[in-house]
Amino acid sequence: MNTARLRIIFILSTIGTLFAGTVTAKQIVAPATEPGLLSCVGLSILGLSPCPYGLALFIILAVLSGLMLYRQMKLTLWLKLSSIIGVVFSGWVVWRELCLPAIQKGPLFWETFSLARVPACAWGFLVFLAVLWLCFNLKRPSVASNQV
Repeated sequence: MNTARLRIIFILSTIGTLFAGTVTAKQIVAPATEPGLLSCVGLSILGLSPCPYGLALFIILAVLSGLMLYRQMKLTLWLKLSSIIGVVFSGWVVWRELCLPAIQKGPLFWETFSLARVPACAWGFLVFLAVLWLCFNLKRPSVASNQV
């Protein structure tokens, strides 16, 4: 198992946990009315914004990768499954919150578009994608270990 990649998964999962935790806490304390980097606006799943669900998925990834890294537990299948669920969930939210409005509004959407208004779930989606890619490349040796 490639511990360097596993360490990166753990770091990304921890960063995702901190980010999703910050967005979730901000949403509880002072709900936002405009989409943006630190907001979950629009979509509601069982009465909650998507952020707490993303937080739970990032916590699961951090715990699994931490156990694999520091306790040498064999949880690769669970790590892959959790990252797939994270990509599917956050991808669906991004589709609903970003892609669908872009398709429906057409050029009008892009006239008012700015990176500052990209919802938090889109950034979480990118982290979930990176973790998924790393999960499926855990057994491959890194370039540095091939040179030794």
